[in-house]
Amino acid sequence: MVWPSGTIGSRTTFGLVHQFVLAAAATIAVSMGLLAFAISQRIETSMMQTAAEEGALFTELFLGPSAQDLATSRNLPPENAKRLDDLLAGMLGERLVLVKLWLPDATLVYSTNKEGLGGRFPSRHITAAVAGQATAEFDYLHEAENANQKHLQVPLVEIYAPLFRSGTREVIAVGEIYSDGRRLADELASIRFTSIGIVGAATAPMMLILFFMVRRASDLVNESQSSLMQNVVEATNLAAQNDKLRRLADSARLEAASSNENLLARIGQDLHDGPIQLVSLLMLKLTDPTASRSDPSGSSRVHDSTIEPLTKRILAELRNISTGLVLPELEGLTPNQILLLAVRNHEEATGTTVCSQIGALPEDLSLPVTICLYRIVQEGLNNAFHHAKAKGQRVDVCAEPQSIFITVSDSGPGTVDKDHEHARSRRGLGIAGLRNRVEALKGTFEFVSQRGIGTQIRATLPIAHAPG
Repeated sequence: MVWPSGTIGSRTTFGLVHQFVLAAAATIAVSMGLLAFAISQRIETSMMQTAAEEGALFTELFLGPSAQDLATSRNLPPENAKRLDDLLAGMLGERLVLVKLWLPDATLVYSTNKEGLGGRFPSRHITAAVAGQATAEFDYLHEAENANQKHLQVPLVEIYAPLFRSGTREVIAVGEIYSDGRRLADELASIRFTSIGIVGAATAPMMLILFFMVRRASDLVNESQSSLMQNVVEATNLAAQNDKLRRLADSARLEAASSNENLLARIGQDLHDGPIQLVSLLMLKLTDPTASRSDPSGSSRVHDSTIEPLTKRILAELRNISTGLVLPELEGLTPNQILLLAVRNHEEATGTTVCSQIGALPEDLSLPVTICLYRIVQEGLNNAFHHAKAKGQRVDVCAEPQSIFITVSDSGPGTVDKDHEHARSRRGLGIAGLRNRVEALKGTFEFVSQRGIGTQIRATLPIAHAPG
């Protein structure tokens, strides 16, 4: 059974103590009533049996001599009836309300009120008396032969006793007497109330002990519930704070990725507009055939053939670095166009063919996610060209409501180099760099390479939309 709580905050409910008080009160009331009823019934039965035995002695003593003629006759002689009337008109009449004589077949042959004589009124009491058993009970004169005595409205003790032939155990008649039972009824009522008092007195201490135990348990439950409710509130607040911090962390990661891309773009732009331009000017001056060179002594100086190759090499390296840092060609393009541009640039630079299947991507995809997809395609295809000889180059991209899945694969010989993931290609950012970039965006990254099967770069990125 689940007990509701007593109080929660300012809200009061039907609590454990109240339920216990009601249940205990109902239980004790029922038990007291049942016990009092059982005791009174037992006492009433005993008293009725005593009354029946006394009534049997009375009928045998006072009615037996006058009923001996009924052994041979079905009618009571008038002189016997007169004798009984006189007997009952004396002091016995103060104790007895009504006296009747019955034949064994339930025929009424004598009655002090002279009503119903000669009539047959069978009953279980007459049958029991004919069998030699005396019975007694309370009676309110509801039987048909007592219709005229109903106005008395008092409890009567009704006694049936057998009358025997003198000197034998043969039942010749049944004597029925009615005595005032108010005293006996009052005694039984007193016994009932006394029984209730005894049960109540014996139960009250036990009920008080149980009450205090339940009260203590209820207080403990309420305290625990209040503590639990407070813990729930605190946990809810902490969860809200953690969620807020998580959102702030996600925003910070996106901002960091965006800031990193902007920083790389500025560095690339500075390299392109500064050192590269100066080295280009130096290249023009050094390769100008009309420029005259002389040493301080006035003689012509021999042209240094290593200056031009070295300058070209520096220029190529700076252009490679600048190309890896700045992506000005991505501005104004949608994510799908950017990925197609990465594939096309690789095909034009390597002279190879790439099989691509790129599903529709959100056009408002955030810049860090878009650039990350571009770098994955760029690095994956570069690795496929260098390590798989461009065999089976393929790019697959698809978008779901919450994530973008991208796979760059080849059908090359595969690799078992455990350090390959940390190696850097000539032009790309390296597998380790891609992993860091993807995980910074809360994505997942896998690099799978199997000998004889090929290599796959698989990544899953959460969709982040560009700020409105």
